[in-house]
Amino acid sequence: MSEVNLIVFALAAVLSFVSFVVAAIVYFRREREPEALQRRFLPRFYAYAMLFISSLILLIGGGLLLKAVLSYPLGMEFSYRGRLIYAEAPRPAPTPPAMTEVREYETYWEPPPFEGIEYPREDRLRDILSGATFVAVGGLFLAVHWVLRNRVESTEERSLSFLSRAYLMVSGVVYGGLCLALIPTGLYQLVDFYLVPRGDPEATIWSWLVPGNTLGYALVALALWLWTLPQLFKSLGLEKSEG
Repeated sequence: MSEVNLIVFALAAVLSFVSFVVAAIVYFRREREPEALQRRFLPRFYAYAMLFISSLILLIGGGLLLKAVLSYPLGMEFSYRGRLIYAEAPRPAPTPPAMTEVREYETYWEPPPFEGIEYPREDRLRDILSGATFVAVGGLFLAVHWVLRNRVESTEERSLSFLSRAYLMVSGVVYGGLCLALIPTGLYQLVDFYLVPRGDPEATIWSWLVPGNTLGYALVALALWLWTLPQLFKSLGLEKSEG
């Protein structure tokens, strides 16, 4: 698992926890939902929780897919880190000692010549297969639980639903926070990739930045945030008009 993946998962977990705690505090400090909604609290909580988890699965799969897709027009080095390839050299024979000396054999060895950088295409194929699987499963679960949410909570009741506002707030905080962290990082890596000289691959290849990995997750997080934001504003507008 790459560093970008670990950062995405850790940041999403922290933002989810903090925003959920804030939403719960707000819920218990204010007037609770109507009695009819409270009786359906558990199935509604399940539906909203699965909607959020499904969107996270879409984020993971979409990031992997975009990472792989970007490598086609922009090159494998845009999304994947290569490995150094050296020519095969025959093993040198030991140098025999002088007849009058008693010592261990000495071996004189030189590193094989550097041939180039190899980018394993099987890594891209794995990302395509994994990403497509995550997107398909996440999209299916999102659709199923979207229908379930509409069955246990009507559109009219949604303006009174704490769970609806909490779900939108958590989603907005998580995906907005990911955009705030990943987009500047991806843009910096993009500028570094095209404008900063890379130098000798044998000495500097491990410090080369790979912008495709970061930009893949950043673009999917941006799409999810832009999808959540209008719903969040609409929910806040309804709450304000009722207040």
